[in-house]
Amino acid sequence: MSIRKRYVLIGAGARGIHMFAKPILNTFTTHSELVGLFDRNPARIDGANRILKTALPGYTNFSRMMKELKPDGLIIASQDSTHAEYIVRGLEAGKRVFSEKPLCVDAKQARKILAVAEKTRASGARCWVTHNMRYTTEVTECKRLIKEGAIGALKSIVFIETLDRRHGADYFRRWHRLKKNSGGLLIQKASHHFDALNWLTDSKPDSLVAQGALLFYGKNGPFRGKRCMGCQHSAKCDHFIDLWKNESNRALYLDAESKDGYIRDSCIFDMAIDIEDQMNVLYNYENGVHVAYTLSAFASYEGWQLHFEGAEGRLEICAKTSTNWVGGNVTVQGMEKSMGTSVTLYRPKEGVRDIPLPKLEGSHGGSDPQLQHDLFDRPWDAEPTERMAPLEEAVQAILVGHAANVSMARGGKPVRVQSFIE
Repeated sequence: MSIRKRYVLIGAGARGIHMFAKPILNTFTTHSELVGLFDRNPARIDGANRILKTALPGYTNFSRMMKELKPDGLIIASQDSTHAEYIVRGLEAGKRVFSEKPLCVDAKQARKILAVAEKTRASGARCWVTHNMRYTTEVTECKRLIKEGAIGALKSIVFIETLDRRHGADYFRRWHRLKKNSGGLLIQKASHHFDALNWLTDSKPDSLVAQGALLFYGKNGPFRGKRCMGCQHSAKCDHFIDLWKNESNRALYLDAESKDGYIRDSCIFDMAIDIEDQMNVLYNYENGVHVAYTLSAFASYEGWQLHFEGAEGRLEICAKTSTNWVGGNVTVQGMEKSMGTSVTLYRPKEGVRDIPLPKLEGSHGGSDPQLQHDLFDRPWDAEPTERMAPLEEAVQAILVGHAANVSMARGGKPVRVQSFIE
Protein backbone atom coordinates (compact mmCIF):
# COMPACT_ATOMS: atom_id res chain seq x y z
CA MET A 1 0.00 0.00 0.00
CA SER A 2 2.28 2.76 -1.27
CA ILE A 3 -0.43 5.28 -2.19
CA ARG A 4 -0.07 8.60 -0.39
CA LYS A 5 -2.55 9.20 2.41
CA ARG A 6 -4.39 12.50 2.71
CA TYR A 7 -4.14 14.49 5.94
CA VAL A 8 -5.80 17.66 7.20
CA LEU A 9 -4.29 19.82 9.93
CA ILE A 10 -6.68 20.82 12.71
CA GLY A 11 -5.31 23.99 14.29
CA ALA A 12 -3.24 26.26 12.04
CA GLY A 13 -0.95 27.65 14.74
CA ALA A 14 2.82 27.55 15.10
CA ARG A 15 2.94 24.01 16.50
CA GLY A 16 0.84 22.58 13.72
CA ILE A 17 2.81 24.41 11.04
CA HIS A 18 6.32 23.54 12.18
CA MET A 19 5.80 20.11 13.75
CA PHE A 20 3.46 18.67 11.12
CA ALA A 21 2.67 20.75 8.04
CA LYS A 22 6.22 21.63 6.99
CA PRO A 23 7.64 18.10 7.42
CA ILE A 24 4.81 16.54 5.43
CA LEU A 25 5.06 19.13 2.67
CA ASN A 26 8.85 19.15 2.44
CA THR A 27 10.20 15.81 3.69
CA PHE A 28 7.72 12.97 4.15
CA THR A 29 6.19 13.02 0.70
CA THR A 30 6.32 9.34 -0.22
CA HIS A 31 3.46 8.14 1.96
CA SER A 32 1.74 11.36 3.08
CA GLU A 33 0.30 14.59 1.72
CA LEU A 34 -1.31 17.58 3.42
CA VAL A 35 -4.54 18.51 1.65
CA GLY A 36 -6.16 21.14 3.86
CA LEU A 37 -6.22 23.33 6.95
CA PHE A 38 -8.92 23.74 9.58
CA ASP A 39 -9.06 26.51 12.17
CA ARG A 40 -11.86 28.42 13.81
CA ASN A 41 -10.11 31.64 12.79
CA PRO A 42 -9.89 32.23 9.02
CA ALA A 43 -7.12 34.80 9.50
CA ARG A 44 -4.93 32.13 11.06
CA ILE A 45 -5.51 29.84 8.07
CA ASP A 46 -4.41 32.69 5.79
CA GLY A 47 -1.33 33.24 7.95
CA ALA A 48 -0.44 29.55 7.83
CA ASN A 49 -0.63 29.50 4.05
CA ARG A 50 1.61 32.58 3.88
CA ILE A 51 4.20 30.97 6.13
CA LEU A 52 4.04 27.64 4.29
CA LYS A 53 4.00 29.36 0.88
CA THR A 54 1.02 27.24 -0.08
CA ALA A 55 -2.59 27.73 -1.14
CA LEU A 56 -4.09 24.85 0.80
CA PRO A 57 -7.88 24.93 1.08
CA GLY A 58 -8.90 26.28 4.48
CA TYR A 59 -12.05 25.60 6.46
CA THR A 60 -13.77 26.93 9.54
CA ASN A 61 -16.58 24.37 9.21
CA PHE A 62 -15.40 20.91 10.24
CA SER A 63 -18.25 18.94 8.64
CA ARG A 64 -17.82 20.72 5.33
CA MET A 65 -14.09 20.08 5.37
CA MET A 66 -14.57 16.36 6.00
CA LYS A 67 -17.19 16.09 3.24
CA GLU A 68 -15.21 17.98 0.61
CA LEU A 69 -11.64 16.85 1.30
CA LYS A 70 -12.37 13.26 2.38
CA PRO A 71 -9.11 12.93 4.33
CA ASP A 72 -7.65 9.62 5.44
CA GLY A 73 -6.24 11.11 8.63
CA LEU A 74 -6.50 14.06 10.97
CA ILE A 75 -3.59 15.84 12.65
CA ILE A 76 -4.83 17.72 15.70
CA ALA A 77 -2.81 20.67 16.97
CA SER A 78 -5.56 22.98 18.19
CA GLN A 79 -6.04 24.35 21.70
CA ASP A 80 -5.76 21.50 24.20
CA SER A 81 -9.35 21.77 25.45
CA THR A 82 -10.63 21.16 21.89
CA HIS A 83 -8.59 18.00 21.19
CA ALA A 84 -11.30 15.69 22.52
CA GLU A 85 -13.98 17.14 20.22
CA TYR A 86 -11.92 16.63 17.07
CA ILE A 87 -10.56 13.23 18.12
CA VAL A 88 -14.12 12.00 18.71
CA ARG A 89 -15.35 13.39 15.40
CA GLY A 90 -12.40 11.88 13.58
CA LEU A 91 -12.92 8.45 15.12
CA GLU A 92 -16.66 8.56 14.43
CA ALA A 93 -15.80 9.21 10.78
CA GLY A 94 -13.56 6.13 10.76
CA LYS A 95 -10.34 8.11 10.37
CA ARG A 96 -6.82 7.72 11.67
CA VAL A 97 -6.07 10.48 14.19
CA PHE A 98 -2.72 11.85 15.33
CA SER A 99 -3.13 14.28 18.21
CA GLU A 100 -0.58 16.63 19.68
CA LYS A 101 -0.04 16.06 23.37
CA PRO A 102 -1.89 16.22 25.65
CA LEU A 103 -4.63 13.89 24.45
CA CYS A 104 -7.18 16.05 26.29
CA VAL A 105 -7.45 18.13 29.48
CA ASP A 106 -9.25 15.91 31.99
CA ALA A 107 -10.52 12.42 32.74
CA LYS A 108 -14.06 13.20 31.60
CA GLN A 109 -12.82 13.92 28.09
CA ALA A 110 -10.59 10.84 28.22
CA ARG A 111 -13.54 8.60 29.09
CA LYS A 112 -15.54 10.01 26.18
CA ILE A 113 -12.68 9.38 23.74
CA LEU A 114 -12.19 5.82 25.00
CA ALA A 115 -15.90 5.04 24.64
CA VAL A 116 -16.00 6.31 21.05
CA ALA A 117 -12.77 4.48 20.18
CA GLU A 118 -14.27 1.21 21.37
CA LYS A 119 -17.44 1.72 19.32
CA THR A 120 -15.54 2.60 16.14
CA ARG A 121 -12.73 0.06 16.36
CA ALA A 122 -14.24 -2.16 13.66
CA SER A 123 -14.08 0.73 11.18
CA GLY A 124 -10.30 0.86 11.42
CA ALA A 125 -10.32 4.21 13.22
CA ARG A 126 -7.28 4.63 15.47
CA CYS A 127 -5.71 7.37 17.55
CA TRP A 128 -2.10 8.05 18.56
CA VAL A 129 -0.63 10.94 20.54
CA THR A 130 2.68 12.57 19.67
CA HIS A 131 4.53 11.94 22.94
CA ASN A 132 7.97 12.80 21.59
CA MET A 133 9.85 12.27 24.86
CA ARG A 134 9.84 8.53 24.07
CA TYR A 135 12.01 9.40 21.07
CA THR A 136 14.80 11.32 22.83
CA THR A 137 18.12 9.51 22.75
CA GLU A 138 18.54 9.70 26.52
CA VAL A 139 15.13 8.20 27.32
CA THR A 140 15.58 5.57 24.60
CA GLU A 141 18.94 4.54 26.07
CA CYS A 142 17.52 4.35 29.60
CA LYS A 143 14.64 2.20 28.35
CA ARG A 144 17.17 -0.19 26.79
CA LEU A 145 19.41 -0.30 29.86
CA ILE A 146 16.53 -0.85 32.29
CA LYS A 147 15.11 -3.59 30.07
CA GLU A 148 18.52 -5.27 29.90
CA GLY A 149 18.79 -5.23 33.72
CA ALA A 150 21.63 -2.71 34.01
CA ILE A 151 20.33 -1.49 37.39
CA GLY A 152 18.41 -4.61 38.41
CA ALA A 153 14.76 -4.35 39.39
CA LEU A 154 13.60 -0.73 39.17
CA LYS A 155 12.56 0.60 42.59
CA SER A 156 12.14 4.38 42.49
CA ILE A 157 12.26 7.39 40.18
CA VAL A 158 12.90 11.09 40.76
CA PHE A 159 11.97 13.50 37.97
CA ILE A 160 12.73 17.23 38.29
CA GLU A 161 11.70 19.62 35.51
CA THR A 162 12.89 23.23 35.70
CA LEU A 163 11.40 25.66 33.21
CA ASP A 164 13.29 28.94 33.35
CA ARG A 165 11.83 32.43 33.45
CA ARG A 166 11.87 32.66 29.67
CA HIS A 167 10.30 29.36 28.62
CA GLY A 168 8.22 28.96 31.78
CA ALA A 169 6.88 32.49 31.51
CA ASP A 170 5.63 31.84 28.00
CA TYR A 171 2.97 29.44 29.30
CA PHE A 172 1.59 32.35 31.32
CA ARG A 173 1.36 34.65 28.29
CA ARG A 174 -0.76 32.27 26.23
CA TRP A 175 -4.07 30.45 26.53
CA HIS A 176 -2.34 27.80 28.67
CA ARG A 177 -2.62 30.23 31.63
CA LEU A 178 -6.25 29.18 32.23
CA LYS A 179 -6.91 25.67 33.48
CA LYS A 180 -10.11 25.36 31.46
CA ASN A 181 -7.99 25.66 28.29
CA SER A 182 -5.00 23.48 29.19
CA GLY A 183 -5.73 21.47 32.31
CA GLY A 184 -2.76 23.23 33.93
CA LEU A 185 0.90 22.37 33.49
CA LEU A 186 0.51 18.93 35.07
CA ILE A 187 -1.48 18.00 31.97
CA GLN A 188 -0.30 20.39 29.26
CA LYS A 189 3.41 20.16 30.03
CA ALA A 190 3.85 17.13 32.27
CA SER A 191 1.73 14.66 30.31
CA HIS A 192 4.69 13.67 28.15
CA HIS A 193 6.81 13.23 31.28
CA PHE A 194 4.20 10.95 32.81
CA ASP A 195 3.86 9.11 29.52
CA ALA A 196 7.63 8.51 29.40
CA LEU A 197 7.63 7.21 32.98
CA ASN A 198 4.67 4.93 32.24
CA TRP A 199 6.56 3.62 29.21
CA LEU A 200 9.81 3.15 31.11
CA THR A 201 8.20 1.35 34.05
CA ASP A 202 5.86 -0.68 31.84
CA SER A 203 3.13 -0.30 34.44
CA LYS A 204 0.05 1.76 35.32
CA PRO A 205 0.04 4.56 37.93
CA ASP A 206 -1.80 3.54 41.09
CA SER A 207 -2.16 6.02 44.00
CA LEU A 208 -1.08 9.65 44.18
CA VAL A 209 -0.80 12.79 46.31
CA ALA A 210 0.02 16.25 44.99
CA GLN A 211 0.54 19.84 46.04
CA GLY A 212 0.92 22.97 43.98
CA ALA A 213 0.54 26.72 43.99
CA LEU A 214 0.92 29.91 41.95
CA LEU A 215 4.01 31.42 43.57
CA PHE A 216 5.66 33.67 40.98
CA TYR A 217 3.33 34.67 38.14
CA GLY A 218 -0.21 36.06 38.19
CA LYS A 219 -1.15 37.81 41.41
CA ASN A 220 2.46 37.71 42.61
CA GLY A 221 3.78 40.23 40.08
CA PRO A 222 5.11 43.65 41.17
CA PHE A 223 3.10 45.36 38.40
CA ARG A 224 0.89 44.37 35.53
CA GLY A 225 -0.64 45.50 32.27
CA LYS A 226 -2.81 43.93 29.60
CA ARG A 227 -0.04 42.83 27.26
CA CYS A 228 3.59 43.42 26.36
CA MET A 229 2.81 45.46 23.26
CA GLY A 230 2.50 49.08 24.38
CA CYS A 231 2.96 48.24 28.08
CA GLN A 232 3.96 51.22 30.27
CA HIS A 233 6.16 48.89 32.37
CA SER A 234 8.20 47.50 29.47
CA ALA A 235 11.42 49.36 30.35
CA LYS A 236 11.61 47.82 33.83
CA CYS A 237 10.05 44.40 33.19
CA ASP A 238 12.55 41.58 32.64
CA HIS A 239 9.78 39.55 31.03
CA PHE A 240 8.88 42.04 28.30
CA ILE A 241 9.01 40.53 24.81
CA ASP A 242 8.45 42.02 21.39
CA LEU A 243 6.88 39.16 19.45
CA TRP A 244 5.91 41.26 16.51
CA LYS A 245 9.40 41.66 15.10
CA ASN A 246 8.88 38.12 13.80
CA GLU A 247 6.93 37.97 10.55
CA SER A 248 5.50 34.51 11.35
CA ASN A 249 4.07 35.77 14.64
CA ARG A 250 2.44 38.71 12.89
CA ALA A 251 0.90 36.40 10.30
CA LEU A 252 -0.42 33.88 12.82
CA TYR A 253 -1.42 36.03 15.78
CA LEU A 254 -1.53 39.77 15.27
CA ASP A 255 -3.53 39.56 12.07
CA ALA A 256 -5.89 37.02 13.64
CA GLU A 257 -6.37 38.83 16.95
CA SER A 258 -9.33 40.94 15.82
CA LYS A 259 -11.21 37.80 14.78
CA ASP A 260 -11.04 35.82 18.03
CA GLY A 261 -9.57 38.15 20.66
CA TYR A 262 -6.63 35.87 21.43
CA ILE A 263 -3.69 37.96 22.68
CA ARG A 264 -0.39 36.12 22.25
CA ASP A 265 1.67 38.44 24.51
CA SER A 266 -0.64 38.73 27.52
CA CYS A 267 0.84 39.91 30.81
CA ILE A 268 2.33 37.08 32.85
CA PHE A 269 1.17 38.87 36.02
CA ASP A 270 -2.50 38.92 35.01
CA MET A 271 -4.76 38.39 38.03
CA ALA A 272 -6.93 35.99 35.97
CA ILE A 273 -4.19 33.32 35.76
CA ASP A 274 -5.35 30.21 37.61
CA ILE A 275 -2.76 27.50 36.83
CA GLU A 276 0.04 26.54 39.19
CA ASP A 277 3.69 27.39 38.57
CA GLN A 278 5.13 25.05 41.23
CA MET A 279 3.94 21.44 41.53
CA ASN A 280 5.00 18.32 43.40
CA VAL A 281 3.53 14.86 42.83
CA LEU A 282 4.23 11.63 44.69
CA TYR A 283 2.81 8.45 43.21
CA ASN A 284 3.42 4.75 42.83
CA TYR A 285 2.89 2.21 40.07
CA GLU A 286 0.99 -1.05 40.19
CA ASN A 287 4.33 -2.89 39.95
CA GLY A 288 5.60 -1.13 43.10
CA VAL A 289 7.85 1.57 41.60
CA HIS A 290 7.67 4.89 43.47
CA VAL A 291 7.94 8.31 41.80
CA ALA A 292 8.72 11.80 43.09
CA TYR A 293 7.94 14.42 40.42
CA THR A 294 8.59 18.16 40.61
CA LEU A 295 7.81 20.86 38.04
CA SER A 296 8.81 24.50 38.49
CA ALA A 297 7.94 27.10 35.86
CA PHE A 298 10.03 29.98 37.25
CA ALA A 299 13.41 28.32 37.75
CA SER A 300 16.73 30.11 37.37
CA TYR A 301 17.80 27.80 34.54
CA GLU A 302 16.17 25.43 32.06
CA GLY A 303 16.70 21.70 32.35
CA TRP A 304 15.59 18.40 33.77
CA GLN A 305 16.90 15.52 35.82
CA LEU A 306 15.68 11.94 35.81
CA HIS A 307 17.04 9.44 38.33
CA PHE A 308 16.29 5.71 38.28
CA GLU A 309 17.26 3.72 41.37
CA GLY A 310 17.36 -0.04 40.98
CA ALA A 311 18.23 -3.00 43.16
CA GLU A 312 21.70 -3.17 41.57
CA GLY A 313 22.47 0.37 40.46
CA ARG A 314 21.38 3.82 39.39
CA LEU A 315 20.81 5.65 36.09
CA GLU A 316 20.82 9.42 35.85
CA ILE A 317 19.85 11.79 33.05
CA CYS A 318 20.98 15.38 33.47
CA ALA A 319 20.05 18.03 30.90
CA LYS A 320 20.50 21.80 30.77
CA THR A 321 19.27 23.66 27.71
CA SER A 322 19.18 27.13 26.17
CA THR A 323 15.94 29.14 25.90
CA ASN A 324 17.28 32.00 23.80
CA TRP A 325 14.50 31.27 21.30
CA VAL A 326 11.83 32.57 23.70
CA GLY A 327 12.95 36.14 24.41
CA GLY A 328 13.02 38.16 27.61
CA ASN A 329 15.94 39.34 29.70
CA VAL A 330 16.01 36.77 32.52
CA THR A 331 19.03 34.51 32.17
CA VAL A 332 21.95 33.26 34.25
CA GLN A 333 25.24 34.45 32.82
CA GLY A 334 27.73 31.67 32.09
CA MET A 335 25.15 28.86 31.82
CA GLU A 336 26.40 28.06 28.32
CA LYS A 337 29.39 26.25 29.83
CA SER A 338 27.23 23.61 31.53
CA MET A 339 24.61 23.04 28.83
CA GLY A 340 24.14 19.62 27.36
CA THR A 341 22.69 16.20 28.15
CA SER A 342 24.36 13.25 29.83
CA VAL A 343 23.38 9.75 30.95
CA THR A 344 25.40 8.10 33.70
CA LEU A 345 25.23 4.54 35.05
CA TYR A 346 26.30 3.85 38.64
CA ARG A 347 26.87 0.30 39.86
CA PRO A 348 28.16 -0.07 43.45
CA LYS A 349 30.39 -3.05 42.67
CA GLU A 350 31.63 -1.83 39.30
CA GLY A 351 31.88 1.97 39.39
CA VAL A 352 30.65 4.80 37.15
CA ARG A 353 30.09 4.68 33.40
CA ASP A 354 29.09 7.48 31.04
CA ILE A 355 26.58 6.24 28.47
CA PRO A 356 27.36 7.56 24.96
CA LEU A 357 24.45 9.28 23.24
CA PRO A 358 24.10 9.45 19.46
CA LYS A 359 23.92 12.96 18.06
CA LEU A 360 20.60 13.62 16.32
CA GLU A 361 19.56 16.65 14.31
CA GLY A 362 16.20 18.36 14.61
CA SER A 363 13.92 19.91 17.21
CA HIS A 364 13.53 18.55 20.72
CA GLY A 365 16.99 17.04 20.62
CA GLY A 366 16.32 15.21 17.38
CA SER A 367 13.28 13.37 18.70
CA ASP A 368 10.73 15.12 16.47
CA PRO A 369 12.07 13.87 13.10
CA GLN A 370 12.05 10.30 14.39
CA LEU A 371 8.46 10.61 15.58
CA GLN A 372 7.45 12.23 12.28
CA HIS A 373 9.07 9.35 10.44
CA ASP A 374 7.03 6.78 12.38
CA LEU A 375 3.78 8.62 11.68
CA PHE A 376 4.19 9.87 8.14
CA ASP A 377 7.05 8.07 6.39
CA ARG A 378 5.86 4.46 6.47
CA PRO A 379 3.20 2.49 4.61
CA TRP A 380 -0.32 2.89 5.94
CA ASP A 381 -0.50 -0.78 6.92
CA ALA A 382 2.88 -0.86 8.71
CA GLU A 383 2.85 -2.16 12.27
CA PRO A 384 2.99 0.57 14.95
CA THR A 385 6.44 0.98 16.46
CA GLU A 386 7.19 0.51 20.16
CA ARG A 387 7.69 4.24 20.65
CA MET A 388 4.36 5.32 19.14
CA ALA A 389 1.90 6.21 21.93
CA PRO A 390 -1.53 4.63 21.28
CA LEU A 391 -4.73 6.03 22.74
CA GLU A 392 -4.87 3.72 25.75
CA GLU A 393 -1.34 4.69 26.84
CA ALA A 394 -1.97 8.40 26.19
CA VAL A 395 -4.98 8.19 28.51
CA GLN A 396 -2.74 6.93 31.32
CA ALA A 397 -0.57 10.06 30.99
CA ILE A 398 -3.69 12.24 31.31
CA LEU A 399 -4.87 10.31 34.36
CA VAL A 400 -1.74 11.17 36.36
CA GLY A 401 -2.15 14.89 35.70
CA HIS A 402 -5.89 14.77 36.33
CA ALA A 403 -5.44 12.87 39.58
CA ALA A 404 -2.79 15.39 40.66
CA ASN A 405 -5.19 18.27 39.94
CA VAL A 406 -7.86 16.53 42.03
CA SER A 407 -5.43 15.89 44.89
CA MET A 408 -4.30 19.54 44.88
CA ALA A 409 -7.92 20.72 44.92
CA ARG A 410 -8.53 18.46 47.94
CA GLY A 411 -5.60 19.88 49.88
CA GLY A 412 -3.14 17.12 49.00
CA LYS A 413 -5.34 14.15 49.90
CA PRO A 414 -4.46 10.80 48.26
CA VAL A 415 -6.43 9.61 45.24
CA ARG A 416 -6.51 6.42 43.19
CA VAL A 417 -5.42 7.23 39.65
CA GLN A 418 -7.34 4.44 37.88
CA SER A 419 -10.60 5.36 39.64
CA PHE A 420 -11.18 8.12 37.09
CA ILE A 421 -11.77 5.65 34.24
CA GLU A 422 -13.15 2.64 36.12
